[in-house]
Amino acid sequence: MCDALATSGEHVPPKCLFPERKDLPYGIDLRKNLLKVPSCDAHNSQKSHDDEYFLYILGGSFQINEVGRNLYRTKVRRSIRRNSSVLGKIASTATPVSFKDPISENVVNSVAHELDANRFDNMIDRLSRAIYFCHFKEKWTYSIQYQAEFLFATVNQSDKANSRLKEITKQADEWFSAVSYYGENPEVFKYQILEADNSRKMRLYFYEGCKLLLIFNNPL
Repeated sequence: MCDALATSGEHVPPKCLFPERKDLPYGIDLRKNLLKVPSCDAHNSQKSHDDEYFLYILGGSFQINEVGRNLYRTKVRRSIRRNSSVLGKIASTATPVSFKDPISENVVNSVAHELDANRFDNMIDRLSRAIYFCHFKEKWTYSIQYQAEFLFATVNQSDKANSRLKEITKQADEWFSAVSYYGENPEVFKYQILEADNSRKMRLYFYEGCKLLLIFNNPL
């Protein structure tokens, strides 16, 4: 996106989201044919901490599958032992909460964390443009709308926000109900594409349960 000379390949999603073979049962490989986009060294290396932050956010979701939970028990805990600064920043905002899951409507006793909204927006923007380029072989230079369907509000009109999230998820389920999936490691990551006249929609799935809806609207 920066138009600098591409000197390396950047994994999208980040490679750290995919378990290493040593953390999996014998013969299982969840790093098959990972997606890459061309990158300059500067932008490839400077985002490593954001990749780690994104992994911690996903790992803390109760919607991830057993692959995601096992990754948290193994790789994430090793990473925390080496450098606890990222997790420390997240943990510093931890607050015990009880809230209604907007999908299942069950009451959940959990811990809420304050999201670094600007950092998260930037991460999703980079990820979205990279996936778009990887799939369509062209840059997307306009704005992108997104909804992280796995992030629930616990304060400040949370019922209203979570009701809206539930409606968005219901609508996305209808849109993508008959759409094929892409991705060779679907237990970790897969995605769907829906094309219309003036827009393209994507739905990304991390560890099956964490869904991210992206909307690319062409300006008229």
